[in-house]
Amino acid sequence: MAIATLAAYRTVSFAPHQKIPFTKNNLPVTGGRLSDLWTTAPLAGAAPTTAVVPTRATAGALGQFNPAADMQLIRATLSAANAGVFWLIDRLSHQGGLSGTVITAQTTNLPTAALTRYTSGVGVMMGLTIYTIIGTTATTVTVSYTNEAGTAGRTSEATVFGSTSFREAGRMILLPLQAGDIGVRSVESVTVLATTGTAGNFGVTLFRPILALSVPVTSQSFEWDPLFNLGAQAPDIVDNACLSWLAIMNAANTGVVQGELSFAEN
Repeated sequence: MAIATLAAYRTVSFAPHQKIPFTKNNLPVTGGRLSDLWTTAPLAGAAPTTAVVPTRATAGALGQFNPAADMQLIRATLSAANAGVFWLIDRLSHQGGLSGTVITAQTTNLPTAALTRYTSGVGVMMGLTIYTIIGTTATTVTVSYTNEAGTAGRTSEATVFGSTSFREAGRMILLPLQAGDIGVRSVESVTVLATTGTAGNFGVTLFRPILALSVPVTSQSFEWDPLFNLGAQAPDIVDNACLSWLAIMNAANTGVVQGELSFAEN
């Protein structure tokens, strides 16, 4: 349940918090392109094979405890050696084992595992996480998915795939939804239009954005608090959320990333 009033915010703000410190090592990235920090050490997650639903207990997740009551993210601090924007997400469903050289509809380890959080699919986004580098030839990729209304056979917009900035391990390729859709329940197949030249390994990731944190100045700590950030709502954190990070950097690497999240029960 959302924190609805200033009085309620003050109550939870001064109550004991669950605090989760985190750090991630430097990751080479492409400036201005989205990257997935799932497999970045320390506490790295593994590249998935079969279709699975990651949870708070999955290696790679931040590992908060489930609360006795509703829980909100009440404060966050983050610093990075380079400027960028970091996206805290709930990683809902993922799989791997797809190839950058297969040009028919790929169904290996698909469909994605059924959602256990945000099961309506509303607000759920989808992307392709590259785990092992694919080829240098530029092509496009689409997926066939089921939208938030339960309509199967929807097709994402064709998106650039392969070549520099769209092939490296750690890159996430966001997949725009078909016009009119506002979420995803599952992905049934992935189609690469033409071979990229190298198979590599990539997979579908379904996720729900929680919070965007900007680090506008290198090596300075940024603090987010809903009271002091234009009246922003404190995001709900659902049971078993697999919290992890995406990043868009200004430079060619993240540098060391570190910070702390504070959760309060309401």
